[in-house]
Amino acid sequence: MFIDTHSHLNFPDFNEDYPDVIERAKSVGITAILNVGADLSTSKRAIDIAQKEDLCYATVGVHPTNTNDLKNKDYPVLEDLAKKKKVVAIGEIGLDYFYHKVPREIQKESFKQQILIAERLGLPVIIHNRDANEDSLAILKETKAKRGVMHCFSGDSNFARGVLSLGLHISFTGNLTYKKNKPLRGVARGIPLERMLLETDCPYLPPQAKRGMRNEPSFLIYTAEELARIKGVLIENLGEITTKNAKDLFGL
Repeated sequence: MFIDTHSHLNFPDFNEDYPDVIERAKSVGITAILNVGADLSTSKRAIDIAQKEDLCYATVGVHPTNTNDLKNKDYPVLEDLAKKKKVVAIGEIGLDYFYHKVPREIQKESFKQQILIAERLGLPVIIHNRDANEDSLAILKETKAKRGVMHCFSGDSNFARGVLSLGLHISFTGNLTYKKNKPLRGVARGIPLERMLLETDCPYLPPQAKRGMRNEPSFLIYTAEELARIKGVLIENLGEITTKNAKDLFGL
């Protein structure tokens, strides 16, 4: 059994067939799917799906590349959404210095404000980090974020140690299976299983075996198989441990 801790069935890519996608996930042993908000609209959509589908849960948050449009009046709205039934985290939030779409100071302030919402509500955070390792760790330390996950991990061992030192989890997606990603597999080898989560980040980052296709939760099994191989454990054991990790972190 596995839990997809980061999915986007709340995105338009799945408007026409998300019930079928959920059924395929069930058929390969996915027992829960967290649909992650990227702005107020997709956060509301994640809640709507969670309240209709037993398998699904929701998170609410504003992705760093969307924070240019986030106003002070929106934070109370976000906090109210986070109190809805089956909302289990604040995310995805964080920093993205790759695209240069939003000034860094705006991203930082939004990251801090959303962490504070999570702390007030006792919820974990789901963190997006791209080319912002130092600032991400600094803000997490400053805000004393207690629980969360660095999603879609693609950093090096030094960054992994920094994340783990804060008590956070690390999550891997289909990029772990890519032929050119040997360094990331080396990083995964050194991370304790008790701090690992699995995700698809669908519709993005399909595993190597499904490259060119729309990613979906049922494809999580490919990442799980690769991670079990890397860690030298049976896939059943990997499923048991990562499922427990997800349940403990998100209160499922």
